[in-house]
Amino acid sequence: MKSFKLAITRGNPDAEFQIHRCGHHEKMDPGMVDRREGTGDYLFMLFHSEVHVRSSEGEDIWSTPSFMVWTPSDSHYYGNVEASWDHSWFHCSGKNVASSLRACGLPVRKRIEVSDSSHMEHFLLEAAAELNSWSRPDPKILQNLFENFIRALFRQAFQKSARVAPSRLLAIRSHAEQHFHEQLSLKDLARSAGWSEPHLCGEFRRFFGIPLMQFVQALRMNQATYLLRDHNRRIGEIAEAVGYSDLFTFSKMFKRHFGMSPKKFRELNSSNAGVAIERRSVNLLSTRSRRKP
Repeated sequence: MKSFKLAITRGNPDAEFQIHRCGHHEKMDPGMVDRREGTGDYLFMLFHSEVHVRSSEGEDIWSTPSFMVWTPSDSHYYGNVEASWDHSWFHCSGKNVASSLRACGLPVRKRIEVSDSSHMEHFLLEAAAELNSWSRPDPKILQNLFENFIRALFRQAFQKSARVAPSRLLAIRSHAEQHFHEQLSLKDLARSAGWSEPHLCGEFRRFFGIPLMQFVQALRMNQATYLLRDHNRRIGEIAEAVGYSDLFTFSKMFKRHFGMSPKKFRELNSSNAGVAIERRSVNLLSTRSRRKP
């Protein structure tokens, strides 16, 4: 998935929840961030690279991936002076942030070890889509996305799971999420996992509840619905952007997925019908990994 940064200028001091700024896989040159006064809001950050961080537990080198929540009164100190580093993040505020954190039990000012970064990445992409696609983003949708995200993160980090997804399976899913717009084949994915194609397909479905190539298809369709909101982009261009070399195949798969053509979906995208149809693709992407307690 491509990196991005987004700044939101709208602000409401009485809002229950609002996002101010966010970044997805922002690459940084070697160096440290030292904000002694903080930023006066909540900062949620996932480190994709090894970094040096100061937390309530002291200063330490954090392996990857690691997550932390800073409150509005906290100072910020993190980075890597020896190598470039990568992180995803968002600043937010609102009356419900603290209560939502307490309700789900997610700790602040402490390192949270995670095995899978997809929860953060999905939240940022879905939040960015809501913020970018509408002149008046729905604060309830944003708050629901936020609460689902922190609850999923807590469950992954702290709750026991009956099944544990192998690291190579998590790597395959992450690769699919980042390269779904490319020509992916079961043969190549199975080779990279060191498994046979039937074994990979079976394990992927067992742990994530969806066939691997159907998961890739859902990723493509989800991105297509987002791109179709931009009326300045040709449908043929969108087909190429999500991994289809010709418009006919894209239209055929889109219609099979949603029951209508991309053109018809574009016409309905601002209506309740279009939103309801899009939920089908989003729901298919709600699979979550299993991890060791």
